[in-house]
Amino acid sequence: MHTGGGRRPRQGSSRAAFAPSNWSVRTQLLAVVIIPIITALVLGGLRIGSAVQNARDIDNVRQLVRIVDQGTGLLEEIEDERDLTAIHVAAGRTGDTSRLDTQRSKVDGVLARVRIEAAHVHRGANPALATRLAVLNAFGGKVASLRHAAAHSKMPLLSLVDAYTALIAELSDALDLLAPDIAHQTLAVRVGVLKTLAQATEEVSRQRALLGGALTQGHFDANEAQGLALASRQEQTVIDQFLSSASSAQRQFYERTVTGSDVTKAELLKKQSLTGQGTGRPRLDAGEWFDTMTSKIELMRVVEKRLVGSVEDESSREQDQARRSEFVSSLVVILILLLTLVTHLLVQSIVGPLHTLRASALDITERRLPAVVRLLRGSSGAQLDAIEVEPTAINSTDEIGGVARAFDDVHRDSVRLAFEQAQLRGRINTMFVDLSQRSQSLVERQLELIDRLENGEQDPDLLASLFKLDHLATRMRRNGENLLVLAGEKAGRRWSAPVRLVDVLRAAISEIEQYQRVQLRGLVTADIDGRAVNDIVHLIAELVENATAFSSPDTEVLVTSQLLSGGGAKIEIQDNGIGMTTNELEEVNERLLSPPVADVSVARRMGMFVVGRLSGRHGIRVQLRRSSPHGVTAVLMLPQNLVREHGDHMDPPGLSARYNTEGRLTGWCNYDTTEQLDEGTLAKRASRARRYGARSAGKE
Repeated sequence: MHTGGGRRPRQGSSRAAFAPSNWSVRTQLLAVVIIPIITALVLGGLRIGSAVQNARDIDNVRQLVRIVDQGTGLLEEIEDERDLTAIHVAAGRTGDTSRLDTQRSKVDGVLARVRIEAAHVHRGANPALATRLAVLNAFGGKVASLRHAAAHSKMPLLSLVDAYTALIAELSDALDLLAPDIAHQTLAVRVGVLKTLAQATEEVSRQRALLGGALTQGHFDANEAQGLALASRQEQTVIDQFLSSASSAQRQFYERTVTGSDVTKAELLKKQSLTGQGTGRPRLDAGEWFDTMTSKIELMRVVEKRLVGSVEDESSREQDQARRSEFVSSLVVILILLLTLVTHLLVQSIVGPLHTLRASALDITERRLPAVVRLLRGSSGAQLDAIEVEPTAINSTDEIGGVARAFDDVHRDSVRLAFEQAQLRGRINTMFVDLSQRSQSLVERQLELIDRLENGEQDPDLLASLFKLDHLATRMRRNGENLLVLAGEKAGRRWSAPVRLVDVLRAAISEIEQYQRVQLRGLVTADIDGRAVNDIVHLIAELVENATAFSSPDTEVLVTSQLLSGGGAKIEIQDNGIGMTTNELEEVNERLLSPPVADVSVARRMGMFVVGRLSGRHGIRVQLRRSSPHGVTAVLMLPQNLVREHGDHMDPPGLSARYNTEGRLTGWCNYDTTEQLDEGTLAKRASRARRYGARSAGKE
């Protein structure tokens, strides 16, 4: 016999383990959804990072705009301080200094605010910006140094004005250098326009200082006149540059603001001063000039403040826009995360029912359906009611729910087919039982007739023929009992009292064709429970017949027995036949341990099927082993509840046990005291005693 091997794994399965087609449904769905979501999150993260950086840059720009605003105010205050200082120096550094002191306090206050704004600027990795802001921090020391020089030195008027102008130029340059860090184009343009107007205001203020100082000291030299003329020309140049770069609205506002009698008067006084510079002593009043120019400067500073306000408004709009962009980007990422959560829920709504369907399918195929099949196999079929199938716990109406309903239909049809097969098997078993009972009734009548003929016959040849006929009838009876085993029924013959193990072995040997080849060795004194005697006889007869059938006719089959120390007995049936392969032994032993369902294939291995069924009925372990040097040994392990030690001696040769009508041992019967009877004759007599005892027990 040969058994087919298991299904061989597909080649390259290990290489294809990571193929997408081998991924779980959850993994595939997550891959389809998560890849674009991750891409969107990465892009959203970059967008947020860019928005955050842009907002930080805009905030930094706004801070720089504030510094420019405060710096422009500082320029105005220092210009006023310069002009007042020039008047004070021109007056010989004497007189009332309260106005100058007040102006210096204003400069200090504005300078402190500029330093505070500069401290809030994010410098980052921009060393140039840090350097320019450091100039603002060091500006206070330079102002203090210049004030000390103006108060305690003999510095002339023009030198003092130039020193202040240089300091103002340094501050203006520092503010100008902040403009490149204002990356926004609109802001940069507006800051440039503001810078141009601030330069124009500076030139007007310088003219106020130069001419005011000259008028105060009472003389106007050529250098001072040249400086005044240069400042006037630069003023006009810068004003023209401002008007060309400013927007139409800014130009209109400038033209509407910087106009009037004070502006006209300032221009007239300046022309008179430049015209009369050769006389040595100017004919103008210093206070009138200073106040007139101050009015013009104030008008120009009104325009400056308007430009500063527009720059601040633009920076505020840019900052708000950057914050909105940052908010929108964050909102988009949050929406993506919410979409991820919703996607996860959708994936769960798909994968969850799939897992439920898979678990239900495995439960049905591995537990519920096999349990139903085992129940139906163990029943006659006619005694069972229709089995209700519990539906799968999926109530959805989608494709998965449709698959679940289809699977329920398959499960229901499978149970229905198994139920119908069980009913059919029950009807077939009933037919087998009926045929077996009819044939066994005829065989029993035939055996009774043969027994009567054997008892009255004296001719040895004719008696031997009757023994053969008796043997054939006994085999027919065992085949009939095989039908009962096949149908799952128990034999009608029962033995109520314990029977000697030797009689059980002899009775089994008597039911095979080649009983002469069987030799009993190592017999023990033990009794077998009467309820299992007939099944054990049947079981041993099948194994002994199998041993004689698959071994050479000129070899012997050896049957030995021994008691086990832990209780029970072991019977070995050894032949010297062709033997079996390892795979064949494993297959047969598996069938003996778990007999298959009776089907067409059982007819080819009827003996092993009957042995498996009978051994399982009484808890007897049967196993086939390879004999040495060849052949097969069948080992029977009778459990302790079937075997009891017998205190009497073994049956001597020529003697057989005698039983009463109740099946109890009463003594020994000497069939022939003059001749030595062989094992075959003793086996025949044991079979006859078994038959009579079973019949009498059945009559009870």
